[in-house]
Amino acid sequence: MSIEIQLMIYKILMAAIGLLLFVAGIMDIRTRQISRKQILLLLIVCCTVIPFKENLNLLDTVGGGTIGLCAIGLSIATREQVGKGDGIVIAAVGIALGARRCLWVVFAASFVMCVAAILVLLLRRGGRQTKLPFLPAVFVGYVLCMVW
Repeated sequence: MSIEIQLMIYKILMAAIGLLLFVAGIMDIRTRQISRKQILLLLIVCCTVIPFKENLNLLDTVGGGTIGLCAIGLSIATREQVGKGDGIVIAAVGIALGARRCLWVVFAASFVMCVAAILVLLLRRGGRQTKLPFLPAVFVGYVLCMVW
């Protein structure tokens, strides 16, 4: 397969991941959960990206998935303060992006959530116990990572 076709497939798959994250973010805002079918579809698309990566580095791919597994562990340790679905989505994105770029996505998403939490408190739309959906921030982090 030529490099041009491989790059085109890679870009299409990355756009599909962005679209799936957008839909998952909307569902997270509306229902505070994401369906197993959406998670499975996202995981399949993210795994499909692996052979089309420019520099295939298995260790980087495994490291990206491990970041998501750490988020799942954090979910268990904090009694679902961070949702398990969020951790699975981060693991899927980590598989597609690799460890370093996945960390950037999580960092950007965490920053977006900090700003959102401050706005919620300042505008008196909630208190310290208000739960905010995380997947919209993951989508923003993903877009920032892809643009940057």
